[in-house]
Amino acid sequence: MFLVGNQQHMLDDKNRIRLPAKHREALGNKYILMPGTDGCIFVYPASDEHKIIAAIENIDSFDPEIAEWVRSVSEFSATVEADSQGRFMLPQDLMDICGIVKNVRIVGAITKVEIWSEERYLERRKGQDLTPKGFDDRYRKIHDKMSNKQ
Repeated sequence: MFLVGNQQHMLDDKNRIRLPAKHREALGNKYILMPGTDGCIFVYPASDEHKIIAAIENIDSFDPEIAEWVRSVSEFSATVEADSQGRFMLPQDLMDICGIVKNVRIVGAITKVEIWSEERYLERRKGQDLTPKGFDDRYRKIHDKMSNKQ
């Protein structure tokens, strides 16, 4: 699975959204929605449930900060299924946490999809260096972090 690109969307009157066709093909029609980083919603295929559980069960749940994170993530996550037209409803709690009102940006993030309020998406982009040098610097930082883990 390799999810890329971004697309603007608007929620309908029932807070439903439809993922782009290329993302639906990769993810299927049942999703796990979770509070993501920087104020977005992470969208995973429901078939990844075992991967998410495996990652969480290997962390120290006796650490109060980690325990609270696990509690908060699970409290505000949801499993949803798309209807026959590919639409699914965003839970109001997640919309509130992520500042989503009507306009959203759907972003492919390699192994998951992210749903952003259009305003937060544009604010995040404004703070990025989108020049070739900016990308080179980010690649270098990631490479250094990965090299230090080995």
